[in-house]
Amino acid sequence: MKSALFVDFDNVYSGLRRLDQETADQFARNPTVWMNWLIRSLELPEPVPPGARRRVLVRRCYLNPQAYQRFRPSFNLAGFEIIDCPALTSEGKTSTDIHMVLDIVDLLQHETHYDEFIVFSADADFTPVLRKLRRWDRRTTVLAIGFPSAAYRASADLLIDQDDFVRNALSFDESGTILDPLQHAQPAPPTANDSNGSVAVPQDTLVEAIKGEIARTAYPVPCARLAALLINLDSSLAADWGGKGTFRRFVETLDLSPIAFDWRDSGGVAYDPGQSGGSATHPTSAADEWADLSLYRIAKQIHDVTDVPLLTPDRYRKLIAAIASDVAEHPFSLIETGKRVRDRCKESGQPVSRADVNHVLRGMIMRGHAFDDGPNDAATLARKLANNVRSLCLREQLILDEATDKAIRDWIGSR
Repeated sequence: MKSALFVDFDNVYSGLRRLDQETADQFARNPTVWMNWLIRSLELPEPVPPGARRRVLVRRCYLNPQAYQRFRPSFNLAGFEIIDCPALTSEGKTSTDIHMVLDIVDLLQHETHYDEFIVFSADADFTPVLRKLRRWDRRTTVLAIGFPSAAYRASADLLIDQDDFVRNALSFDESGTILDPLQHAQPAPPTANDSNGSVAVPQDTLVEAIKGEIARTAYPVPCARLAALLINLDSSLAADWGGKGTFRRFVETLDLSPIAFDWRDSGGVAYDPGQSGGSATHPTSAADEWADLSLYRIAKQIHDVTDVPLLTPDRYRKLIAAIASDVAEHPFSLIETGKRVRDRCKESGQPVSRADVNHVLRGMIMRGHAFDDGPNDAATLARKLANNVRSLCLREQLILDEATDKAIRDWIGSR
């Protein structure tokens, strides 16, 4: 697959820097590391011809030299063309988006016929060009750090998971150590003789456990429950899901027929089409954990548009309390804090996926909360998270009337 890559450096770097300075610097100083991941490991957007491999023929980085000149040598060594986009206004506005759009349209009509256009930017201004590429039957892959708009997400054929990008493309292991796969050997997988005593459980056992759990009910089963079940069987899965990174990618490697998965709700659900009438929905199953169905309907609408995790109010309160407890005991680090909080929630009997934990942490940070400075009490964190939800609703043009605002407070636990 012939690919062209366009990196809005200012947008990606500033987004990563708001989350974690070390992560942003790894992106800026080691583009060769994440380029290797992009070429060798990142899935291809559908449809994929048999045996297809990604060949990134064009690599362009759009960078403000007045602010980021120090990172130019790294991108030169990674084979990038660097397009200087200095600030043109007193507010620091550059012409990066115009340069990128013109270059994309130019390559769209190039005789090479590029199959895939990869855009690293969370700027929703690129939505029209993504739709134009789709009309011309070209594949689009997007990395958007932060909270990309619903229209932007829907216009991409493949949206790179930002947590997956940080954890795998930037080669952070579970301890937060940066690894260059060309210079460092990867840790060996756990064996039955490991000092922690974890034993690799045969896949057949895991498959039977999943099918057995689903067979106990005619309703869809939350994937968070299945993930906790598998971790109880094999604790080594908690680290990185057998090298797959996420529960979803791990179960996709298992032969679970006829079990089907629906990932539209937060965390996803699994069901047997023969038991649930061929559908992942049931008159009571989708909201069976919610005491207030009217609150559920508003939360579901917000989730569908903004991608905010569809956790119950009780689970949000316990998640926020777990975050407050963790940052009171440990220095904040997006990677390490996310991992510890996920484990705390699992141990409390209210499992929350790491993706949902990270979404909540990013939401607090994007609303300007600095965990190093505090205050980090549960009430303050809940207010910051609720404000982030309101901001996302306004961006997606959802009407924030009094009833919706009260629902957000009741849902997130903010007063």
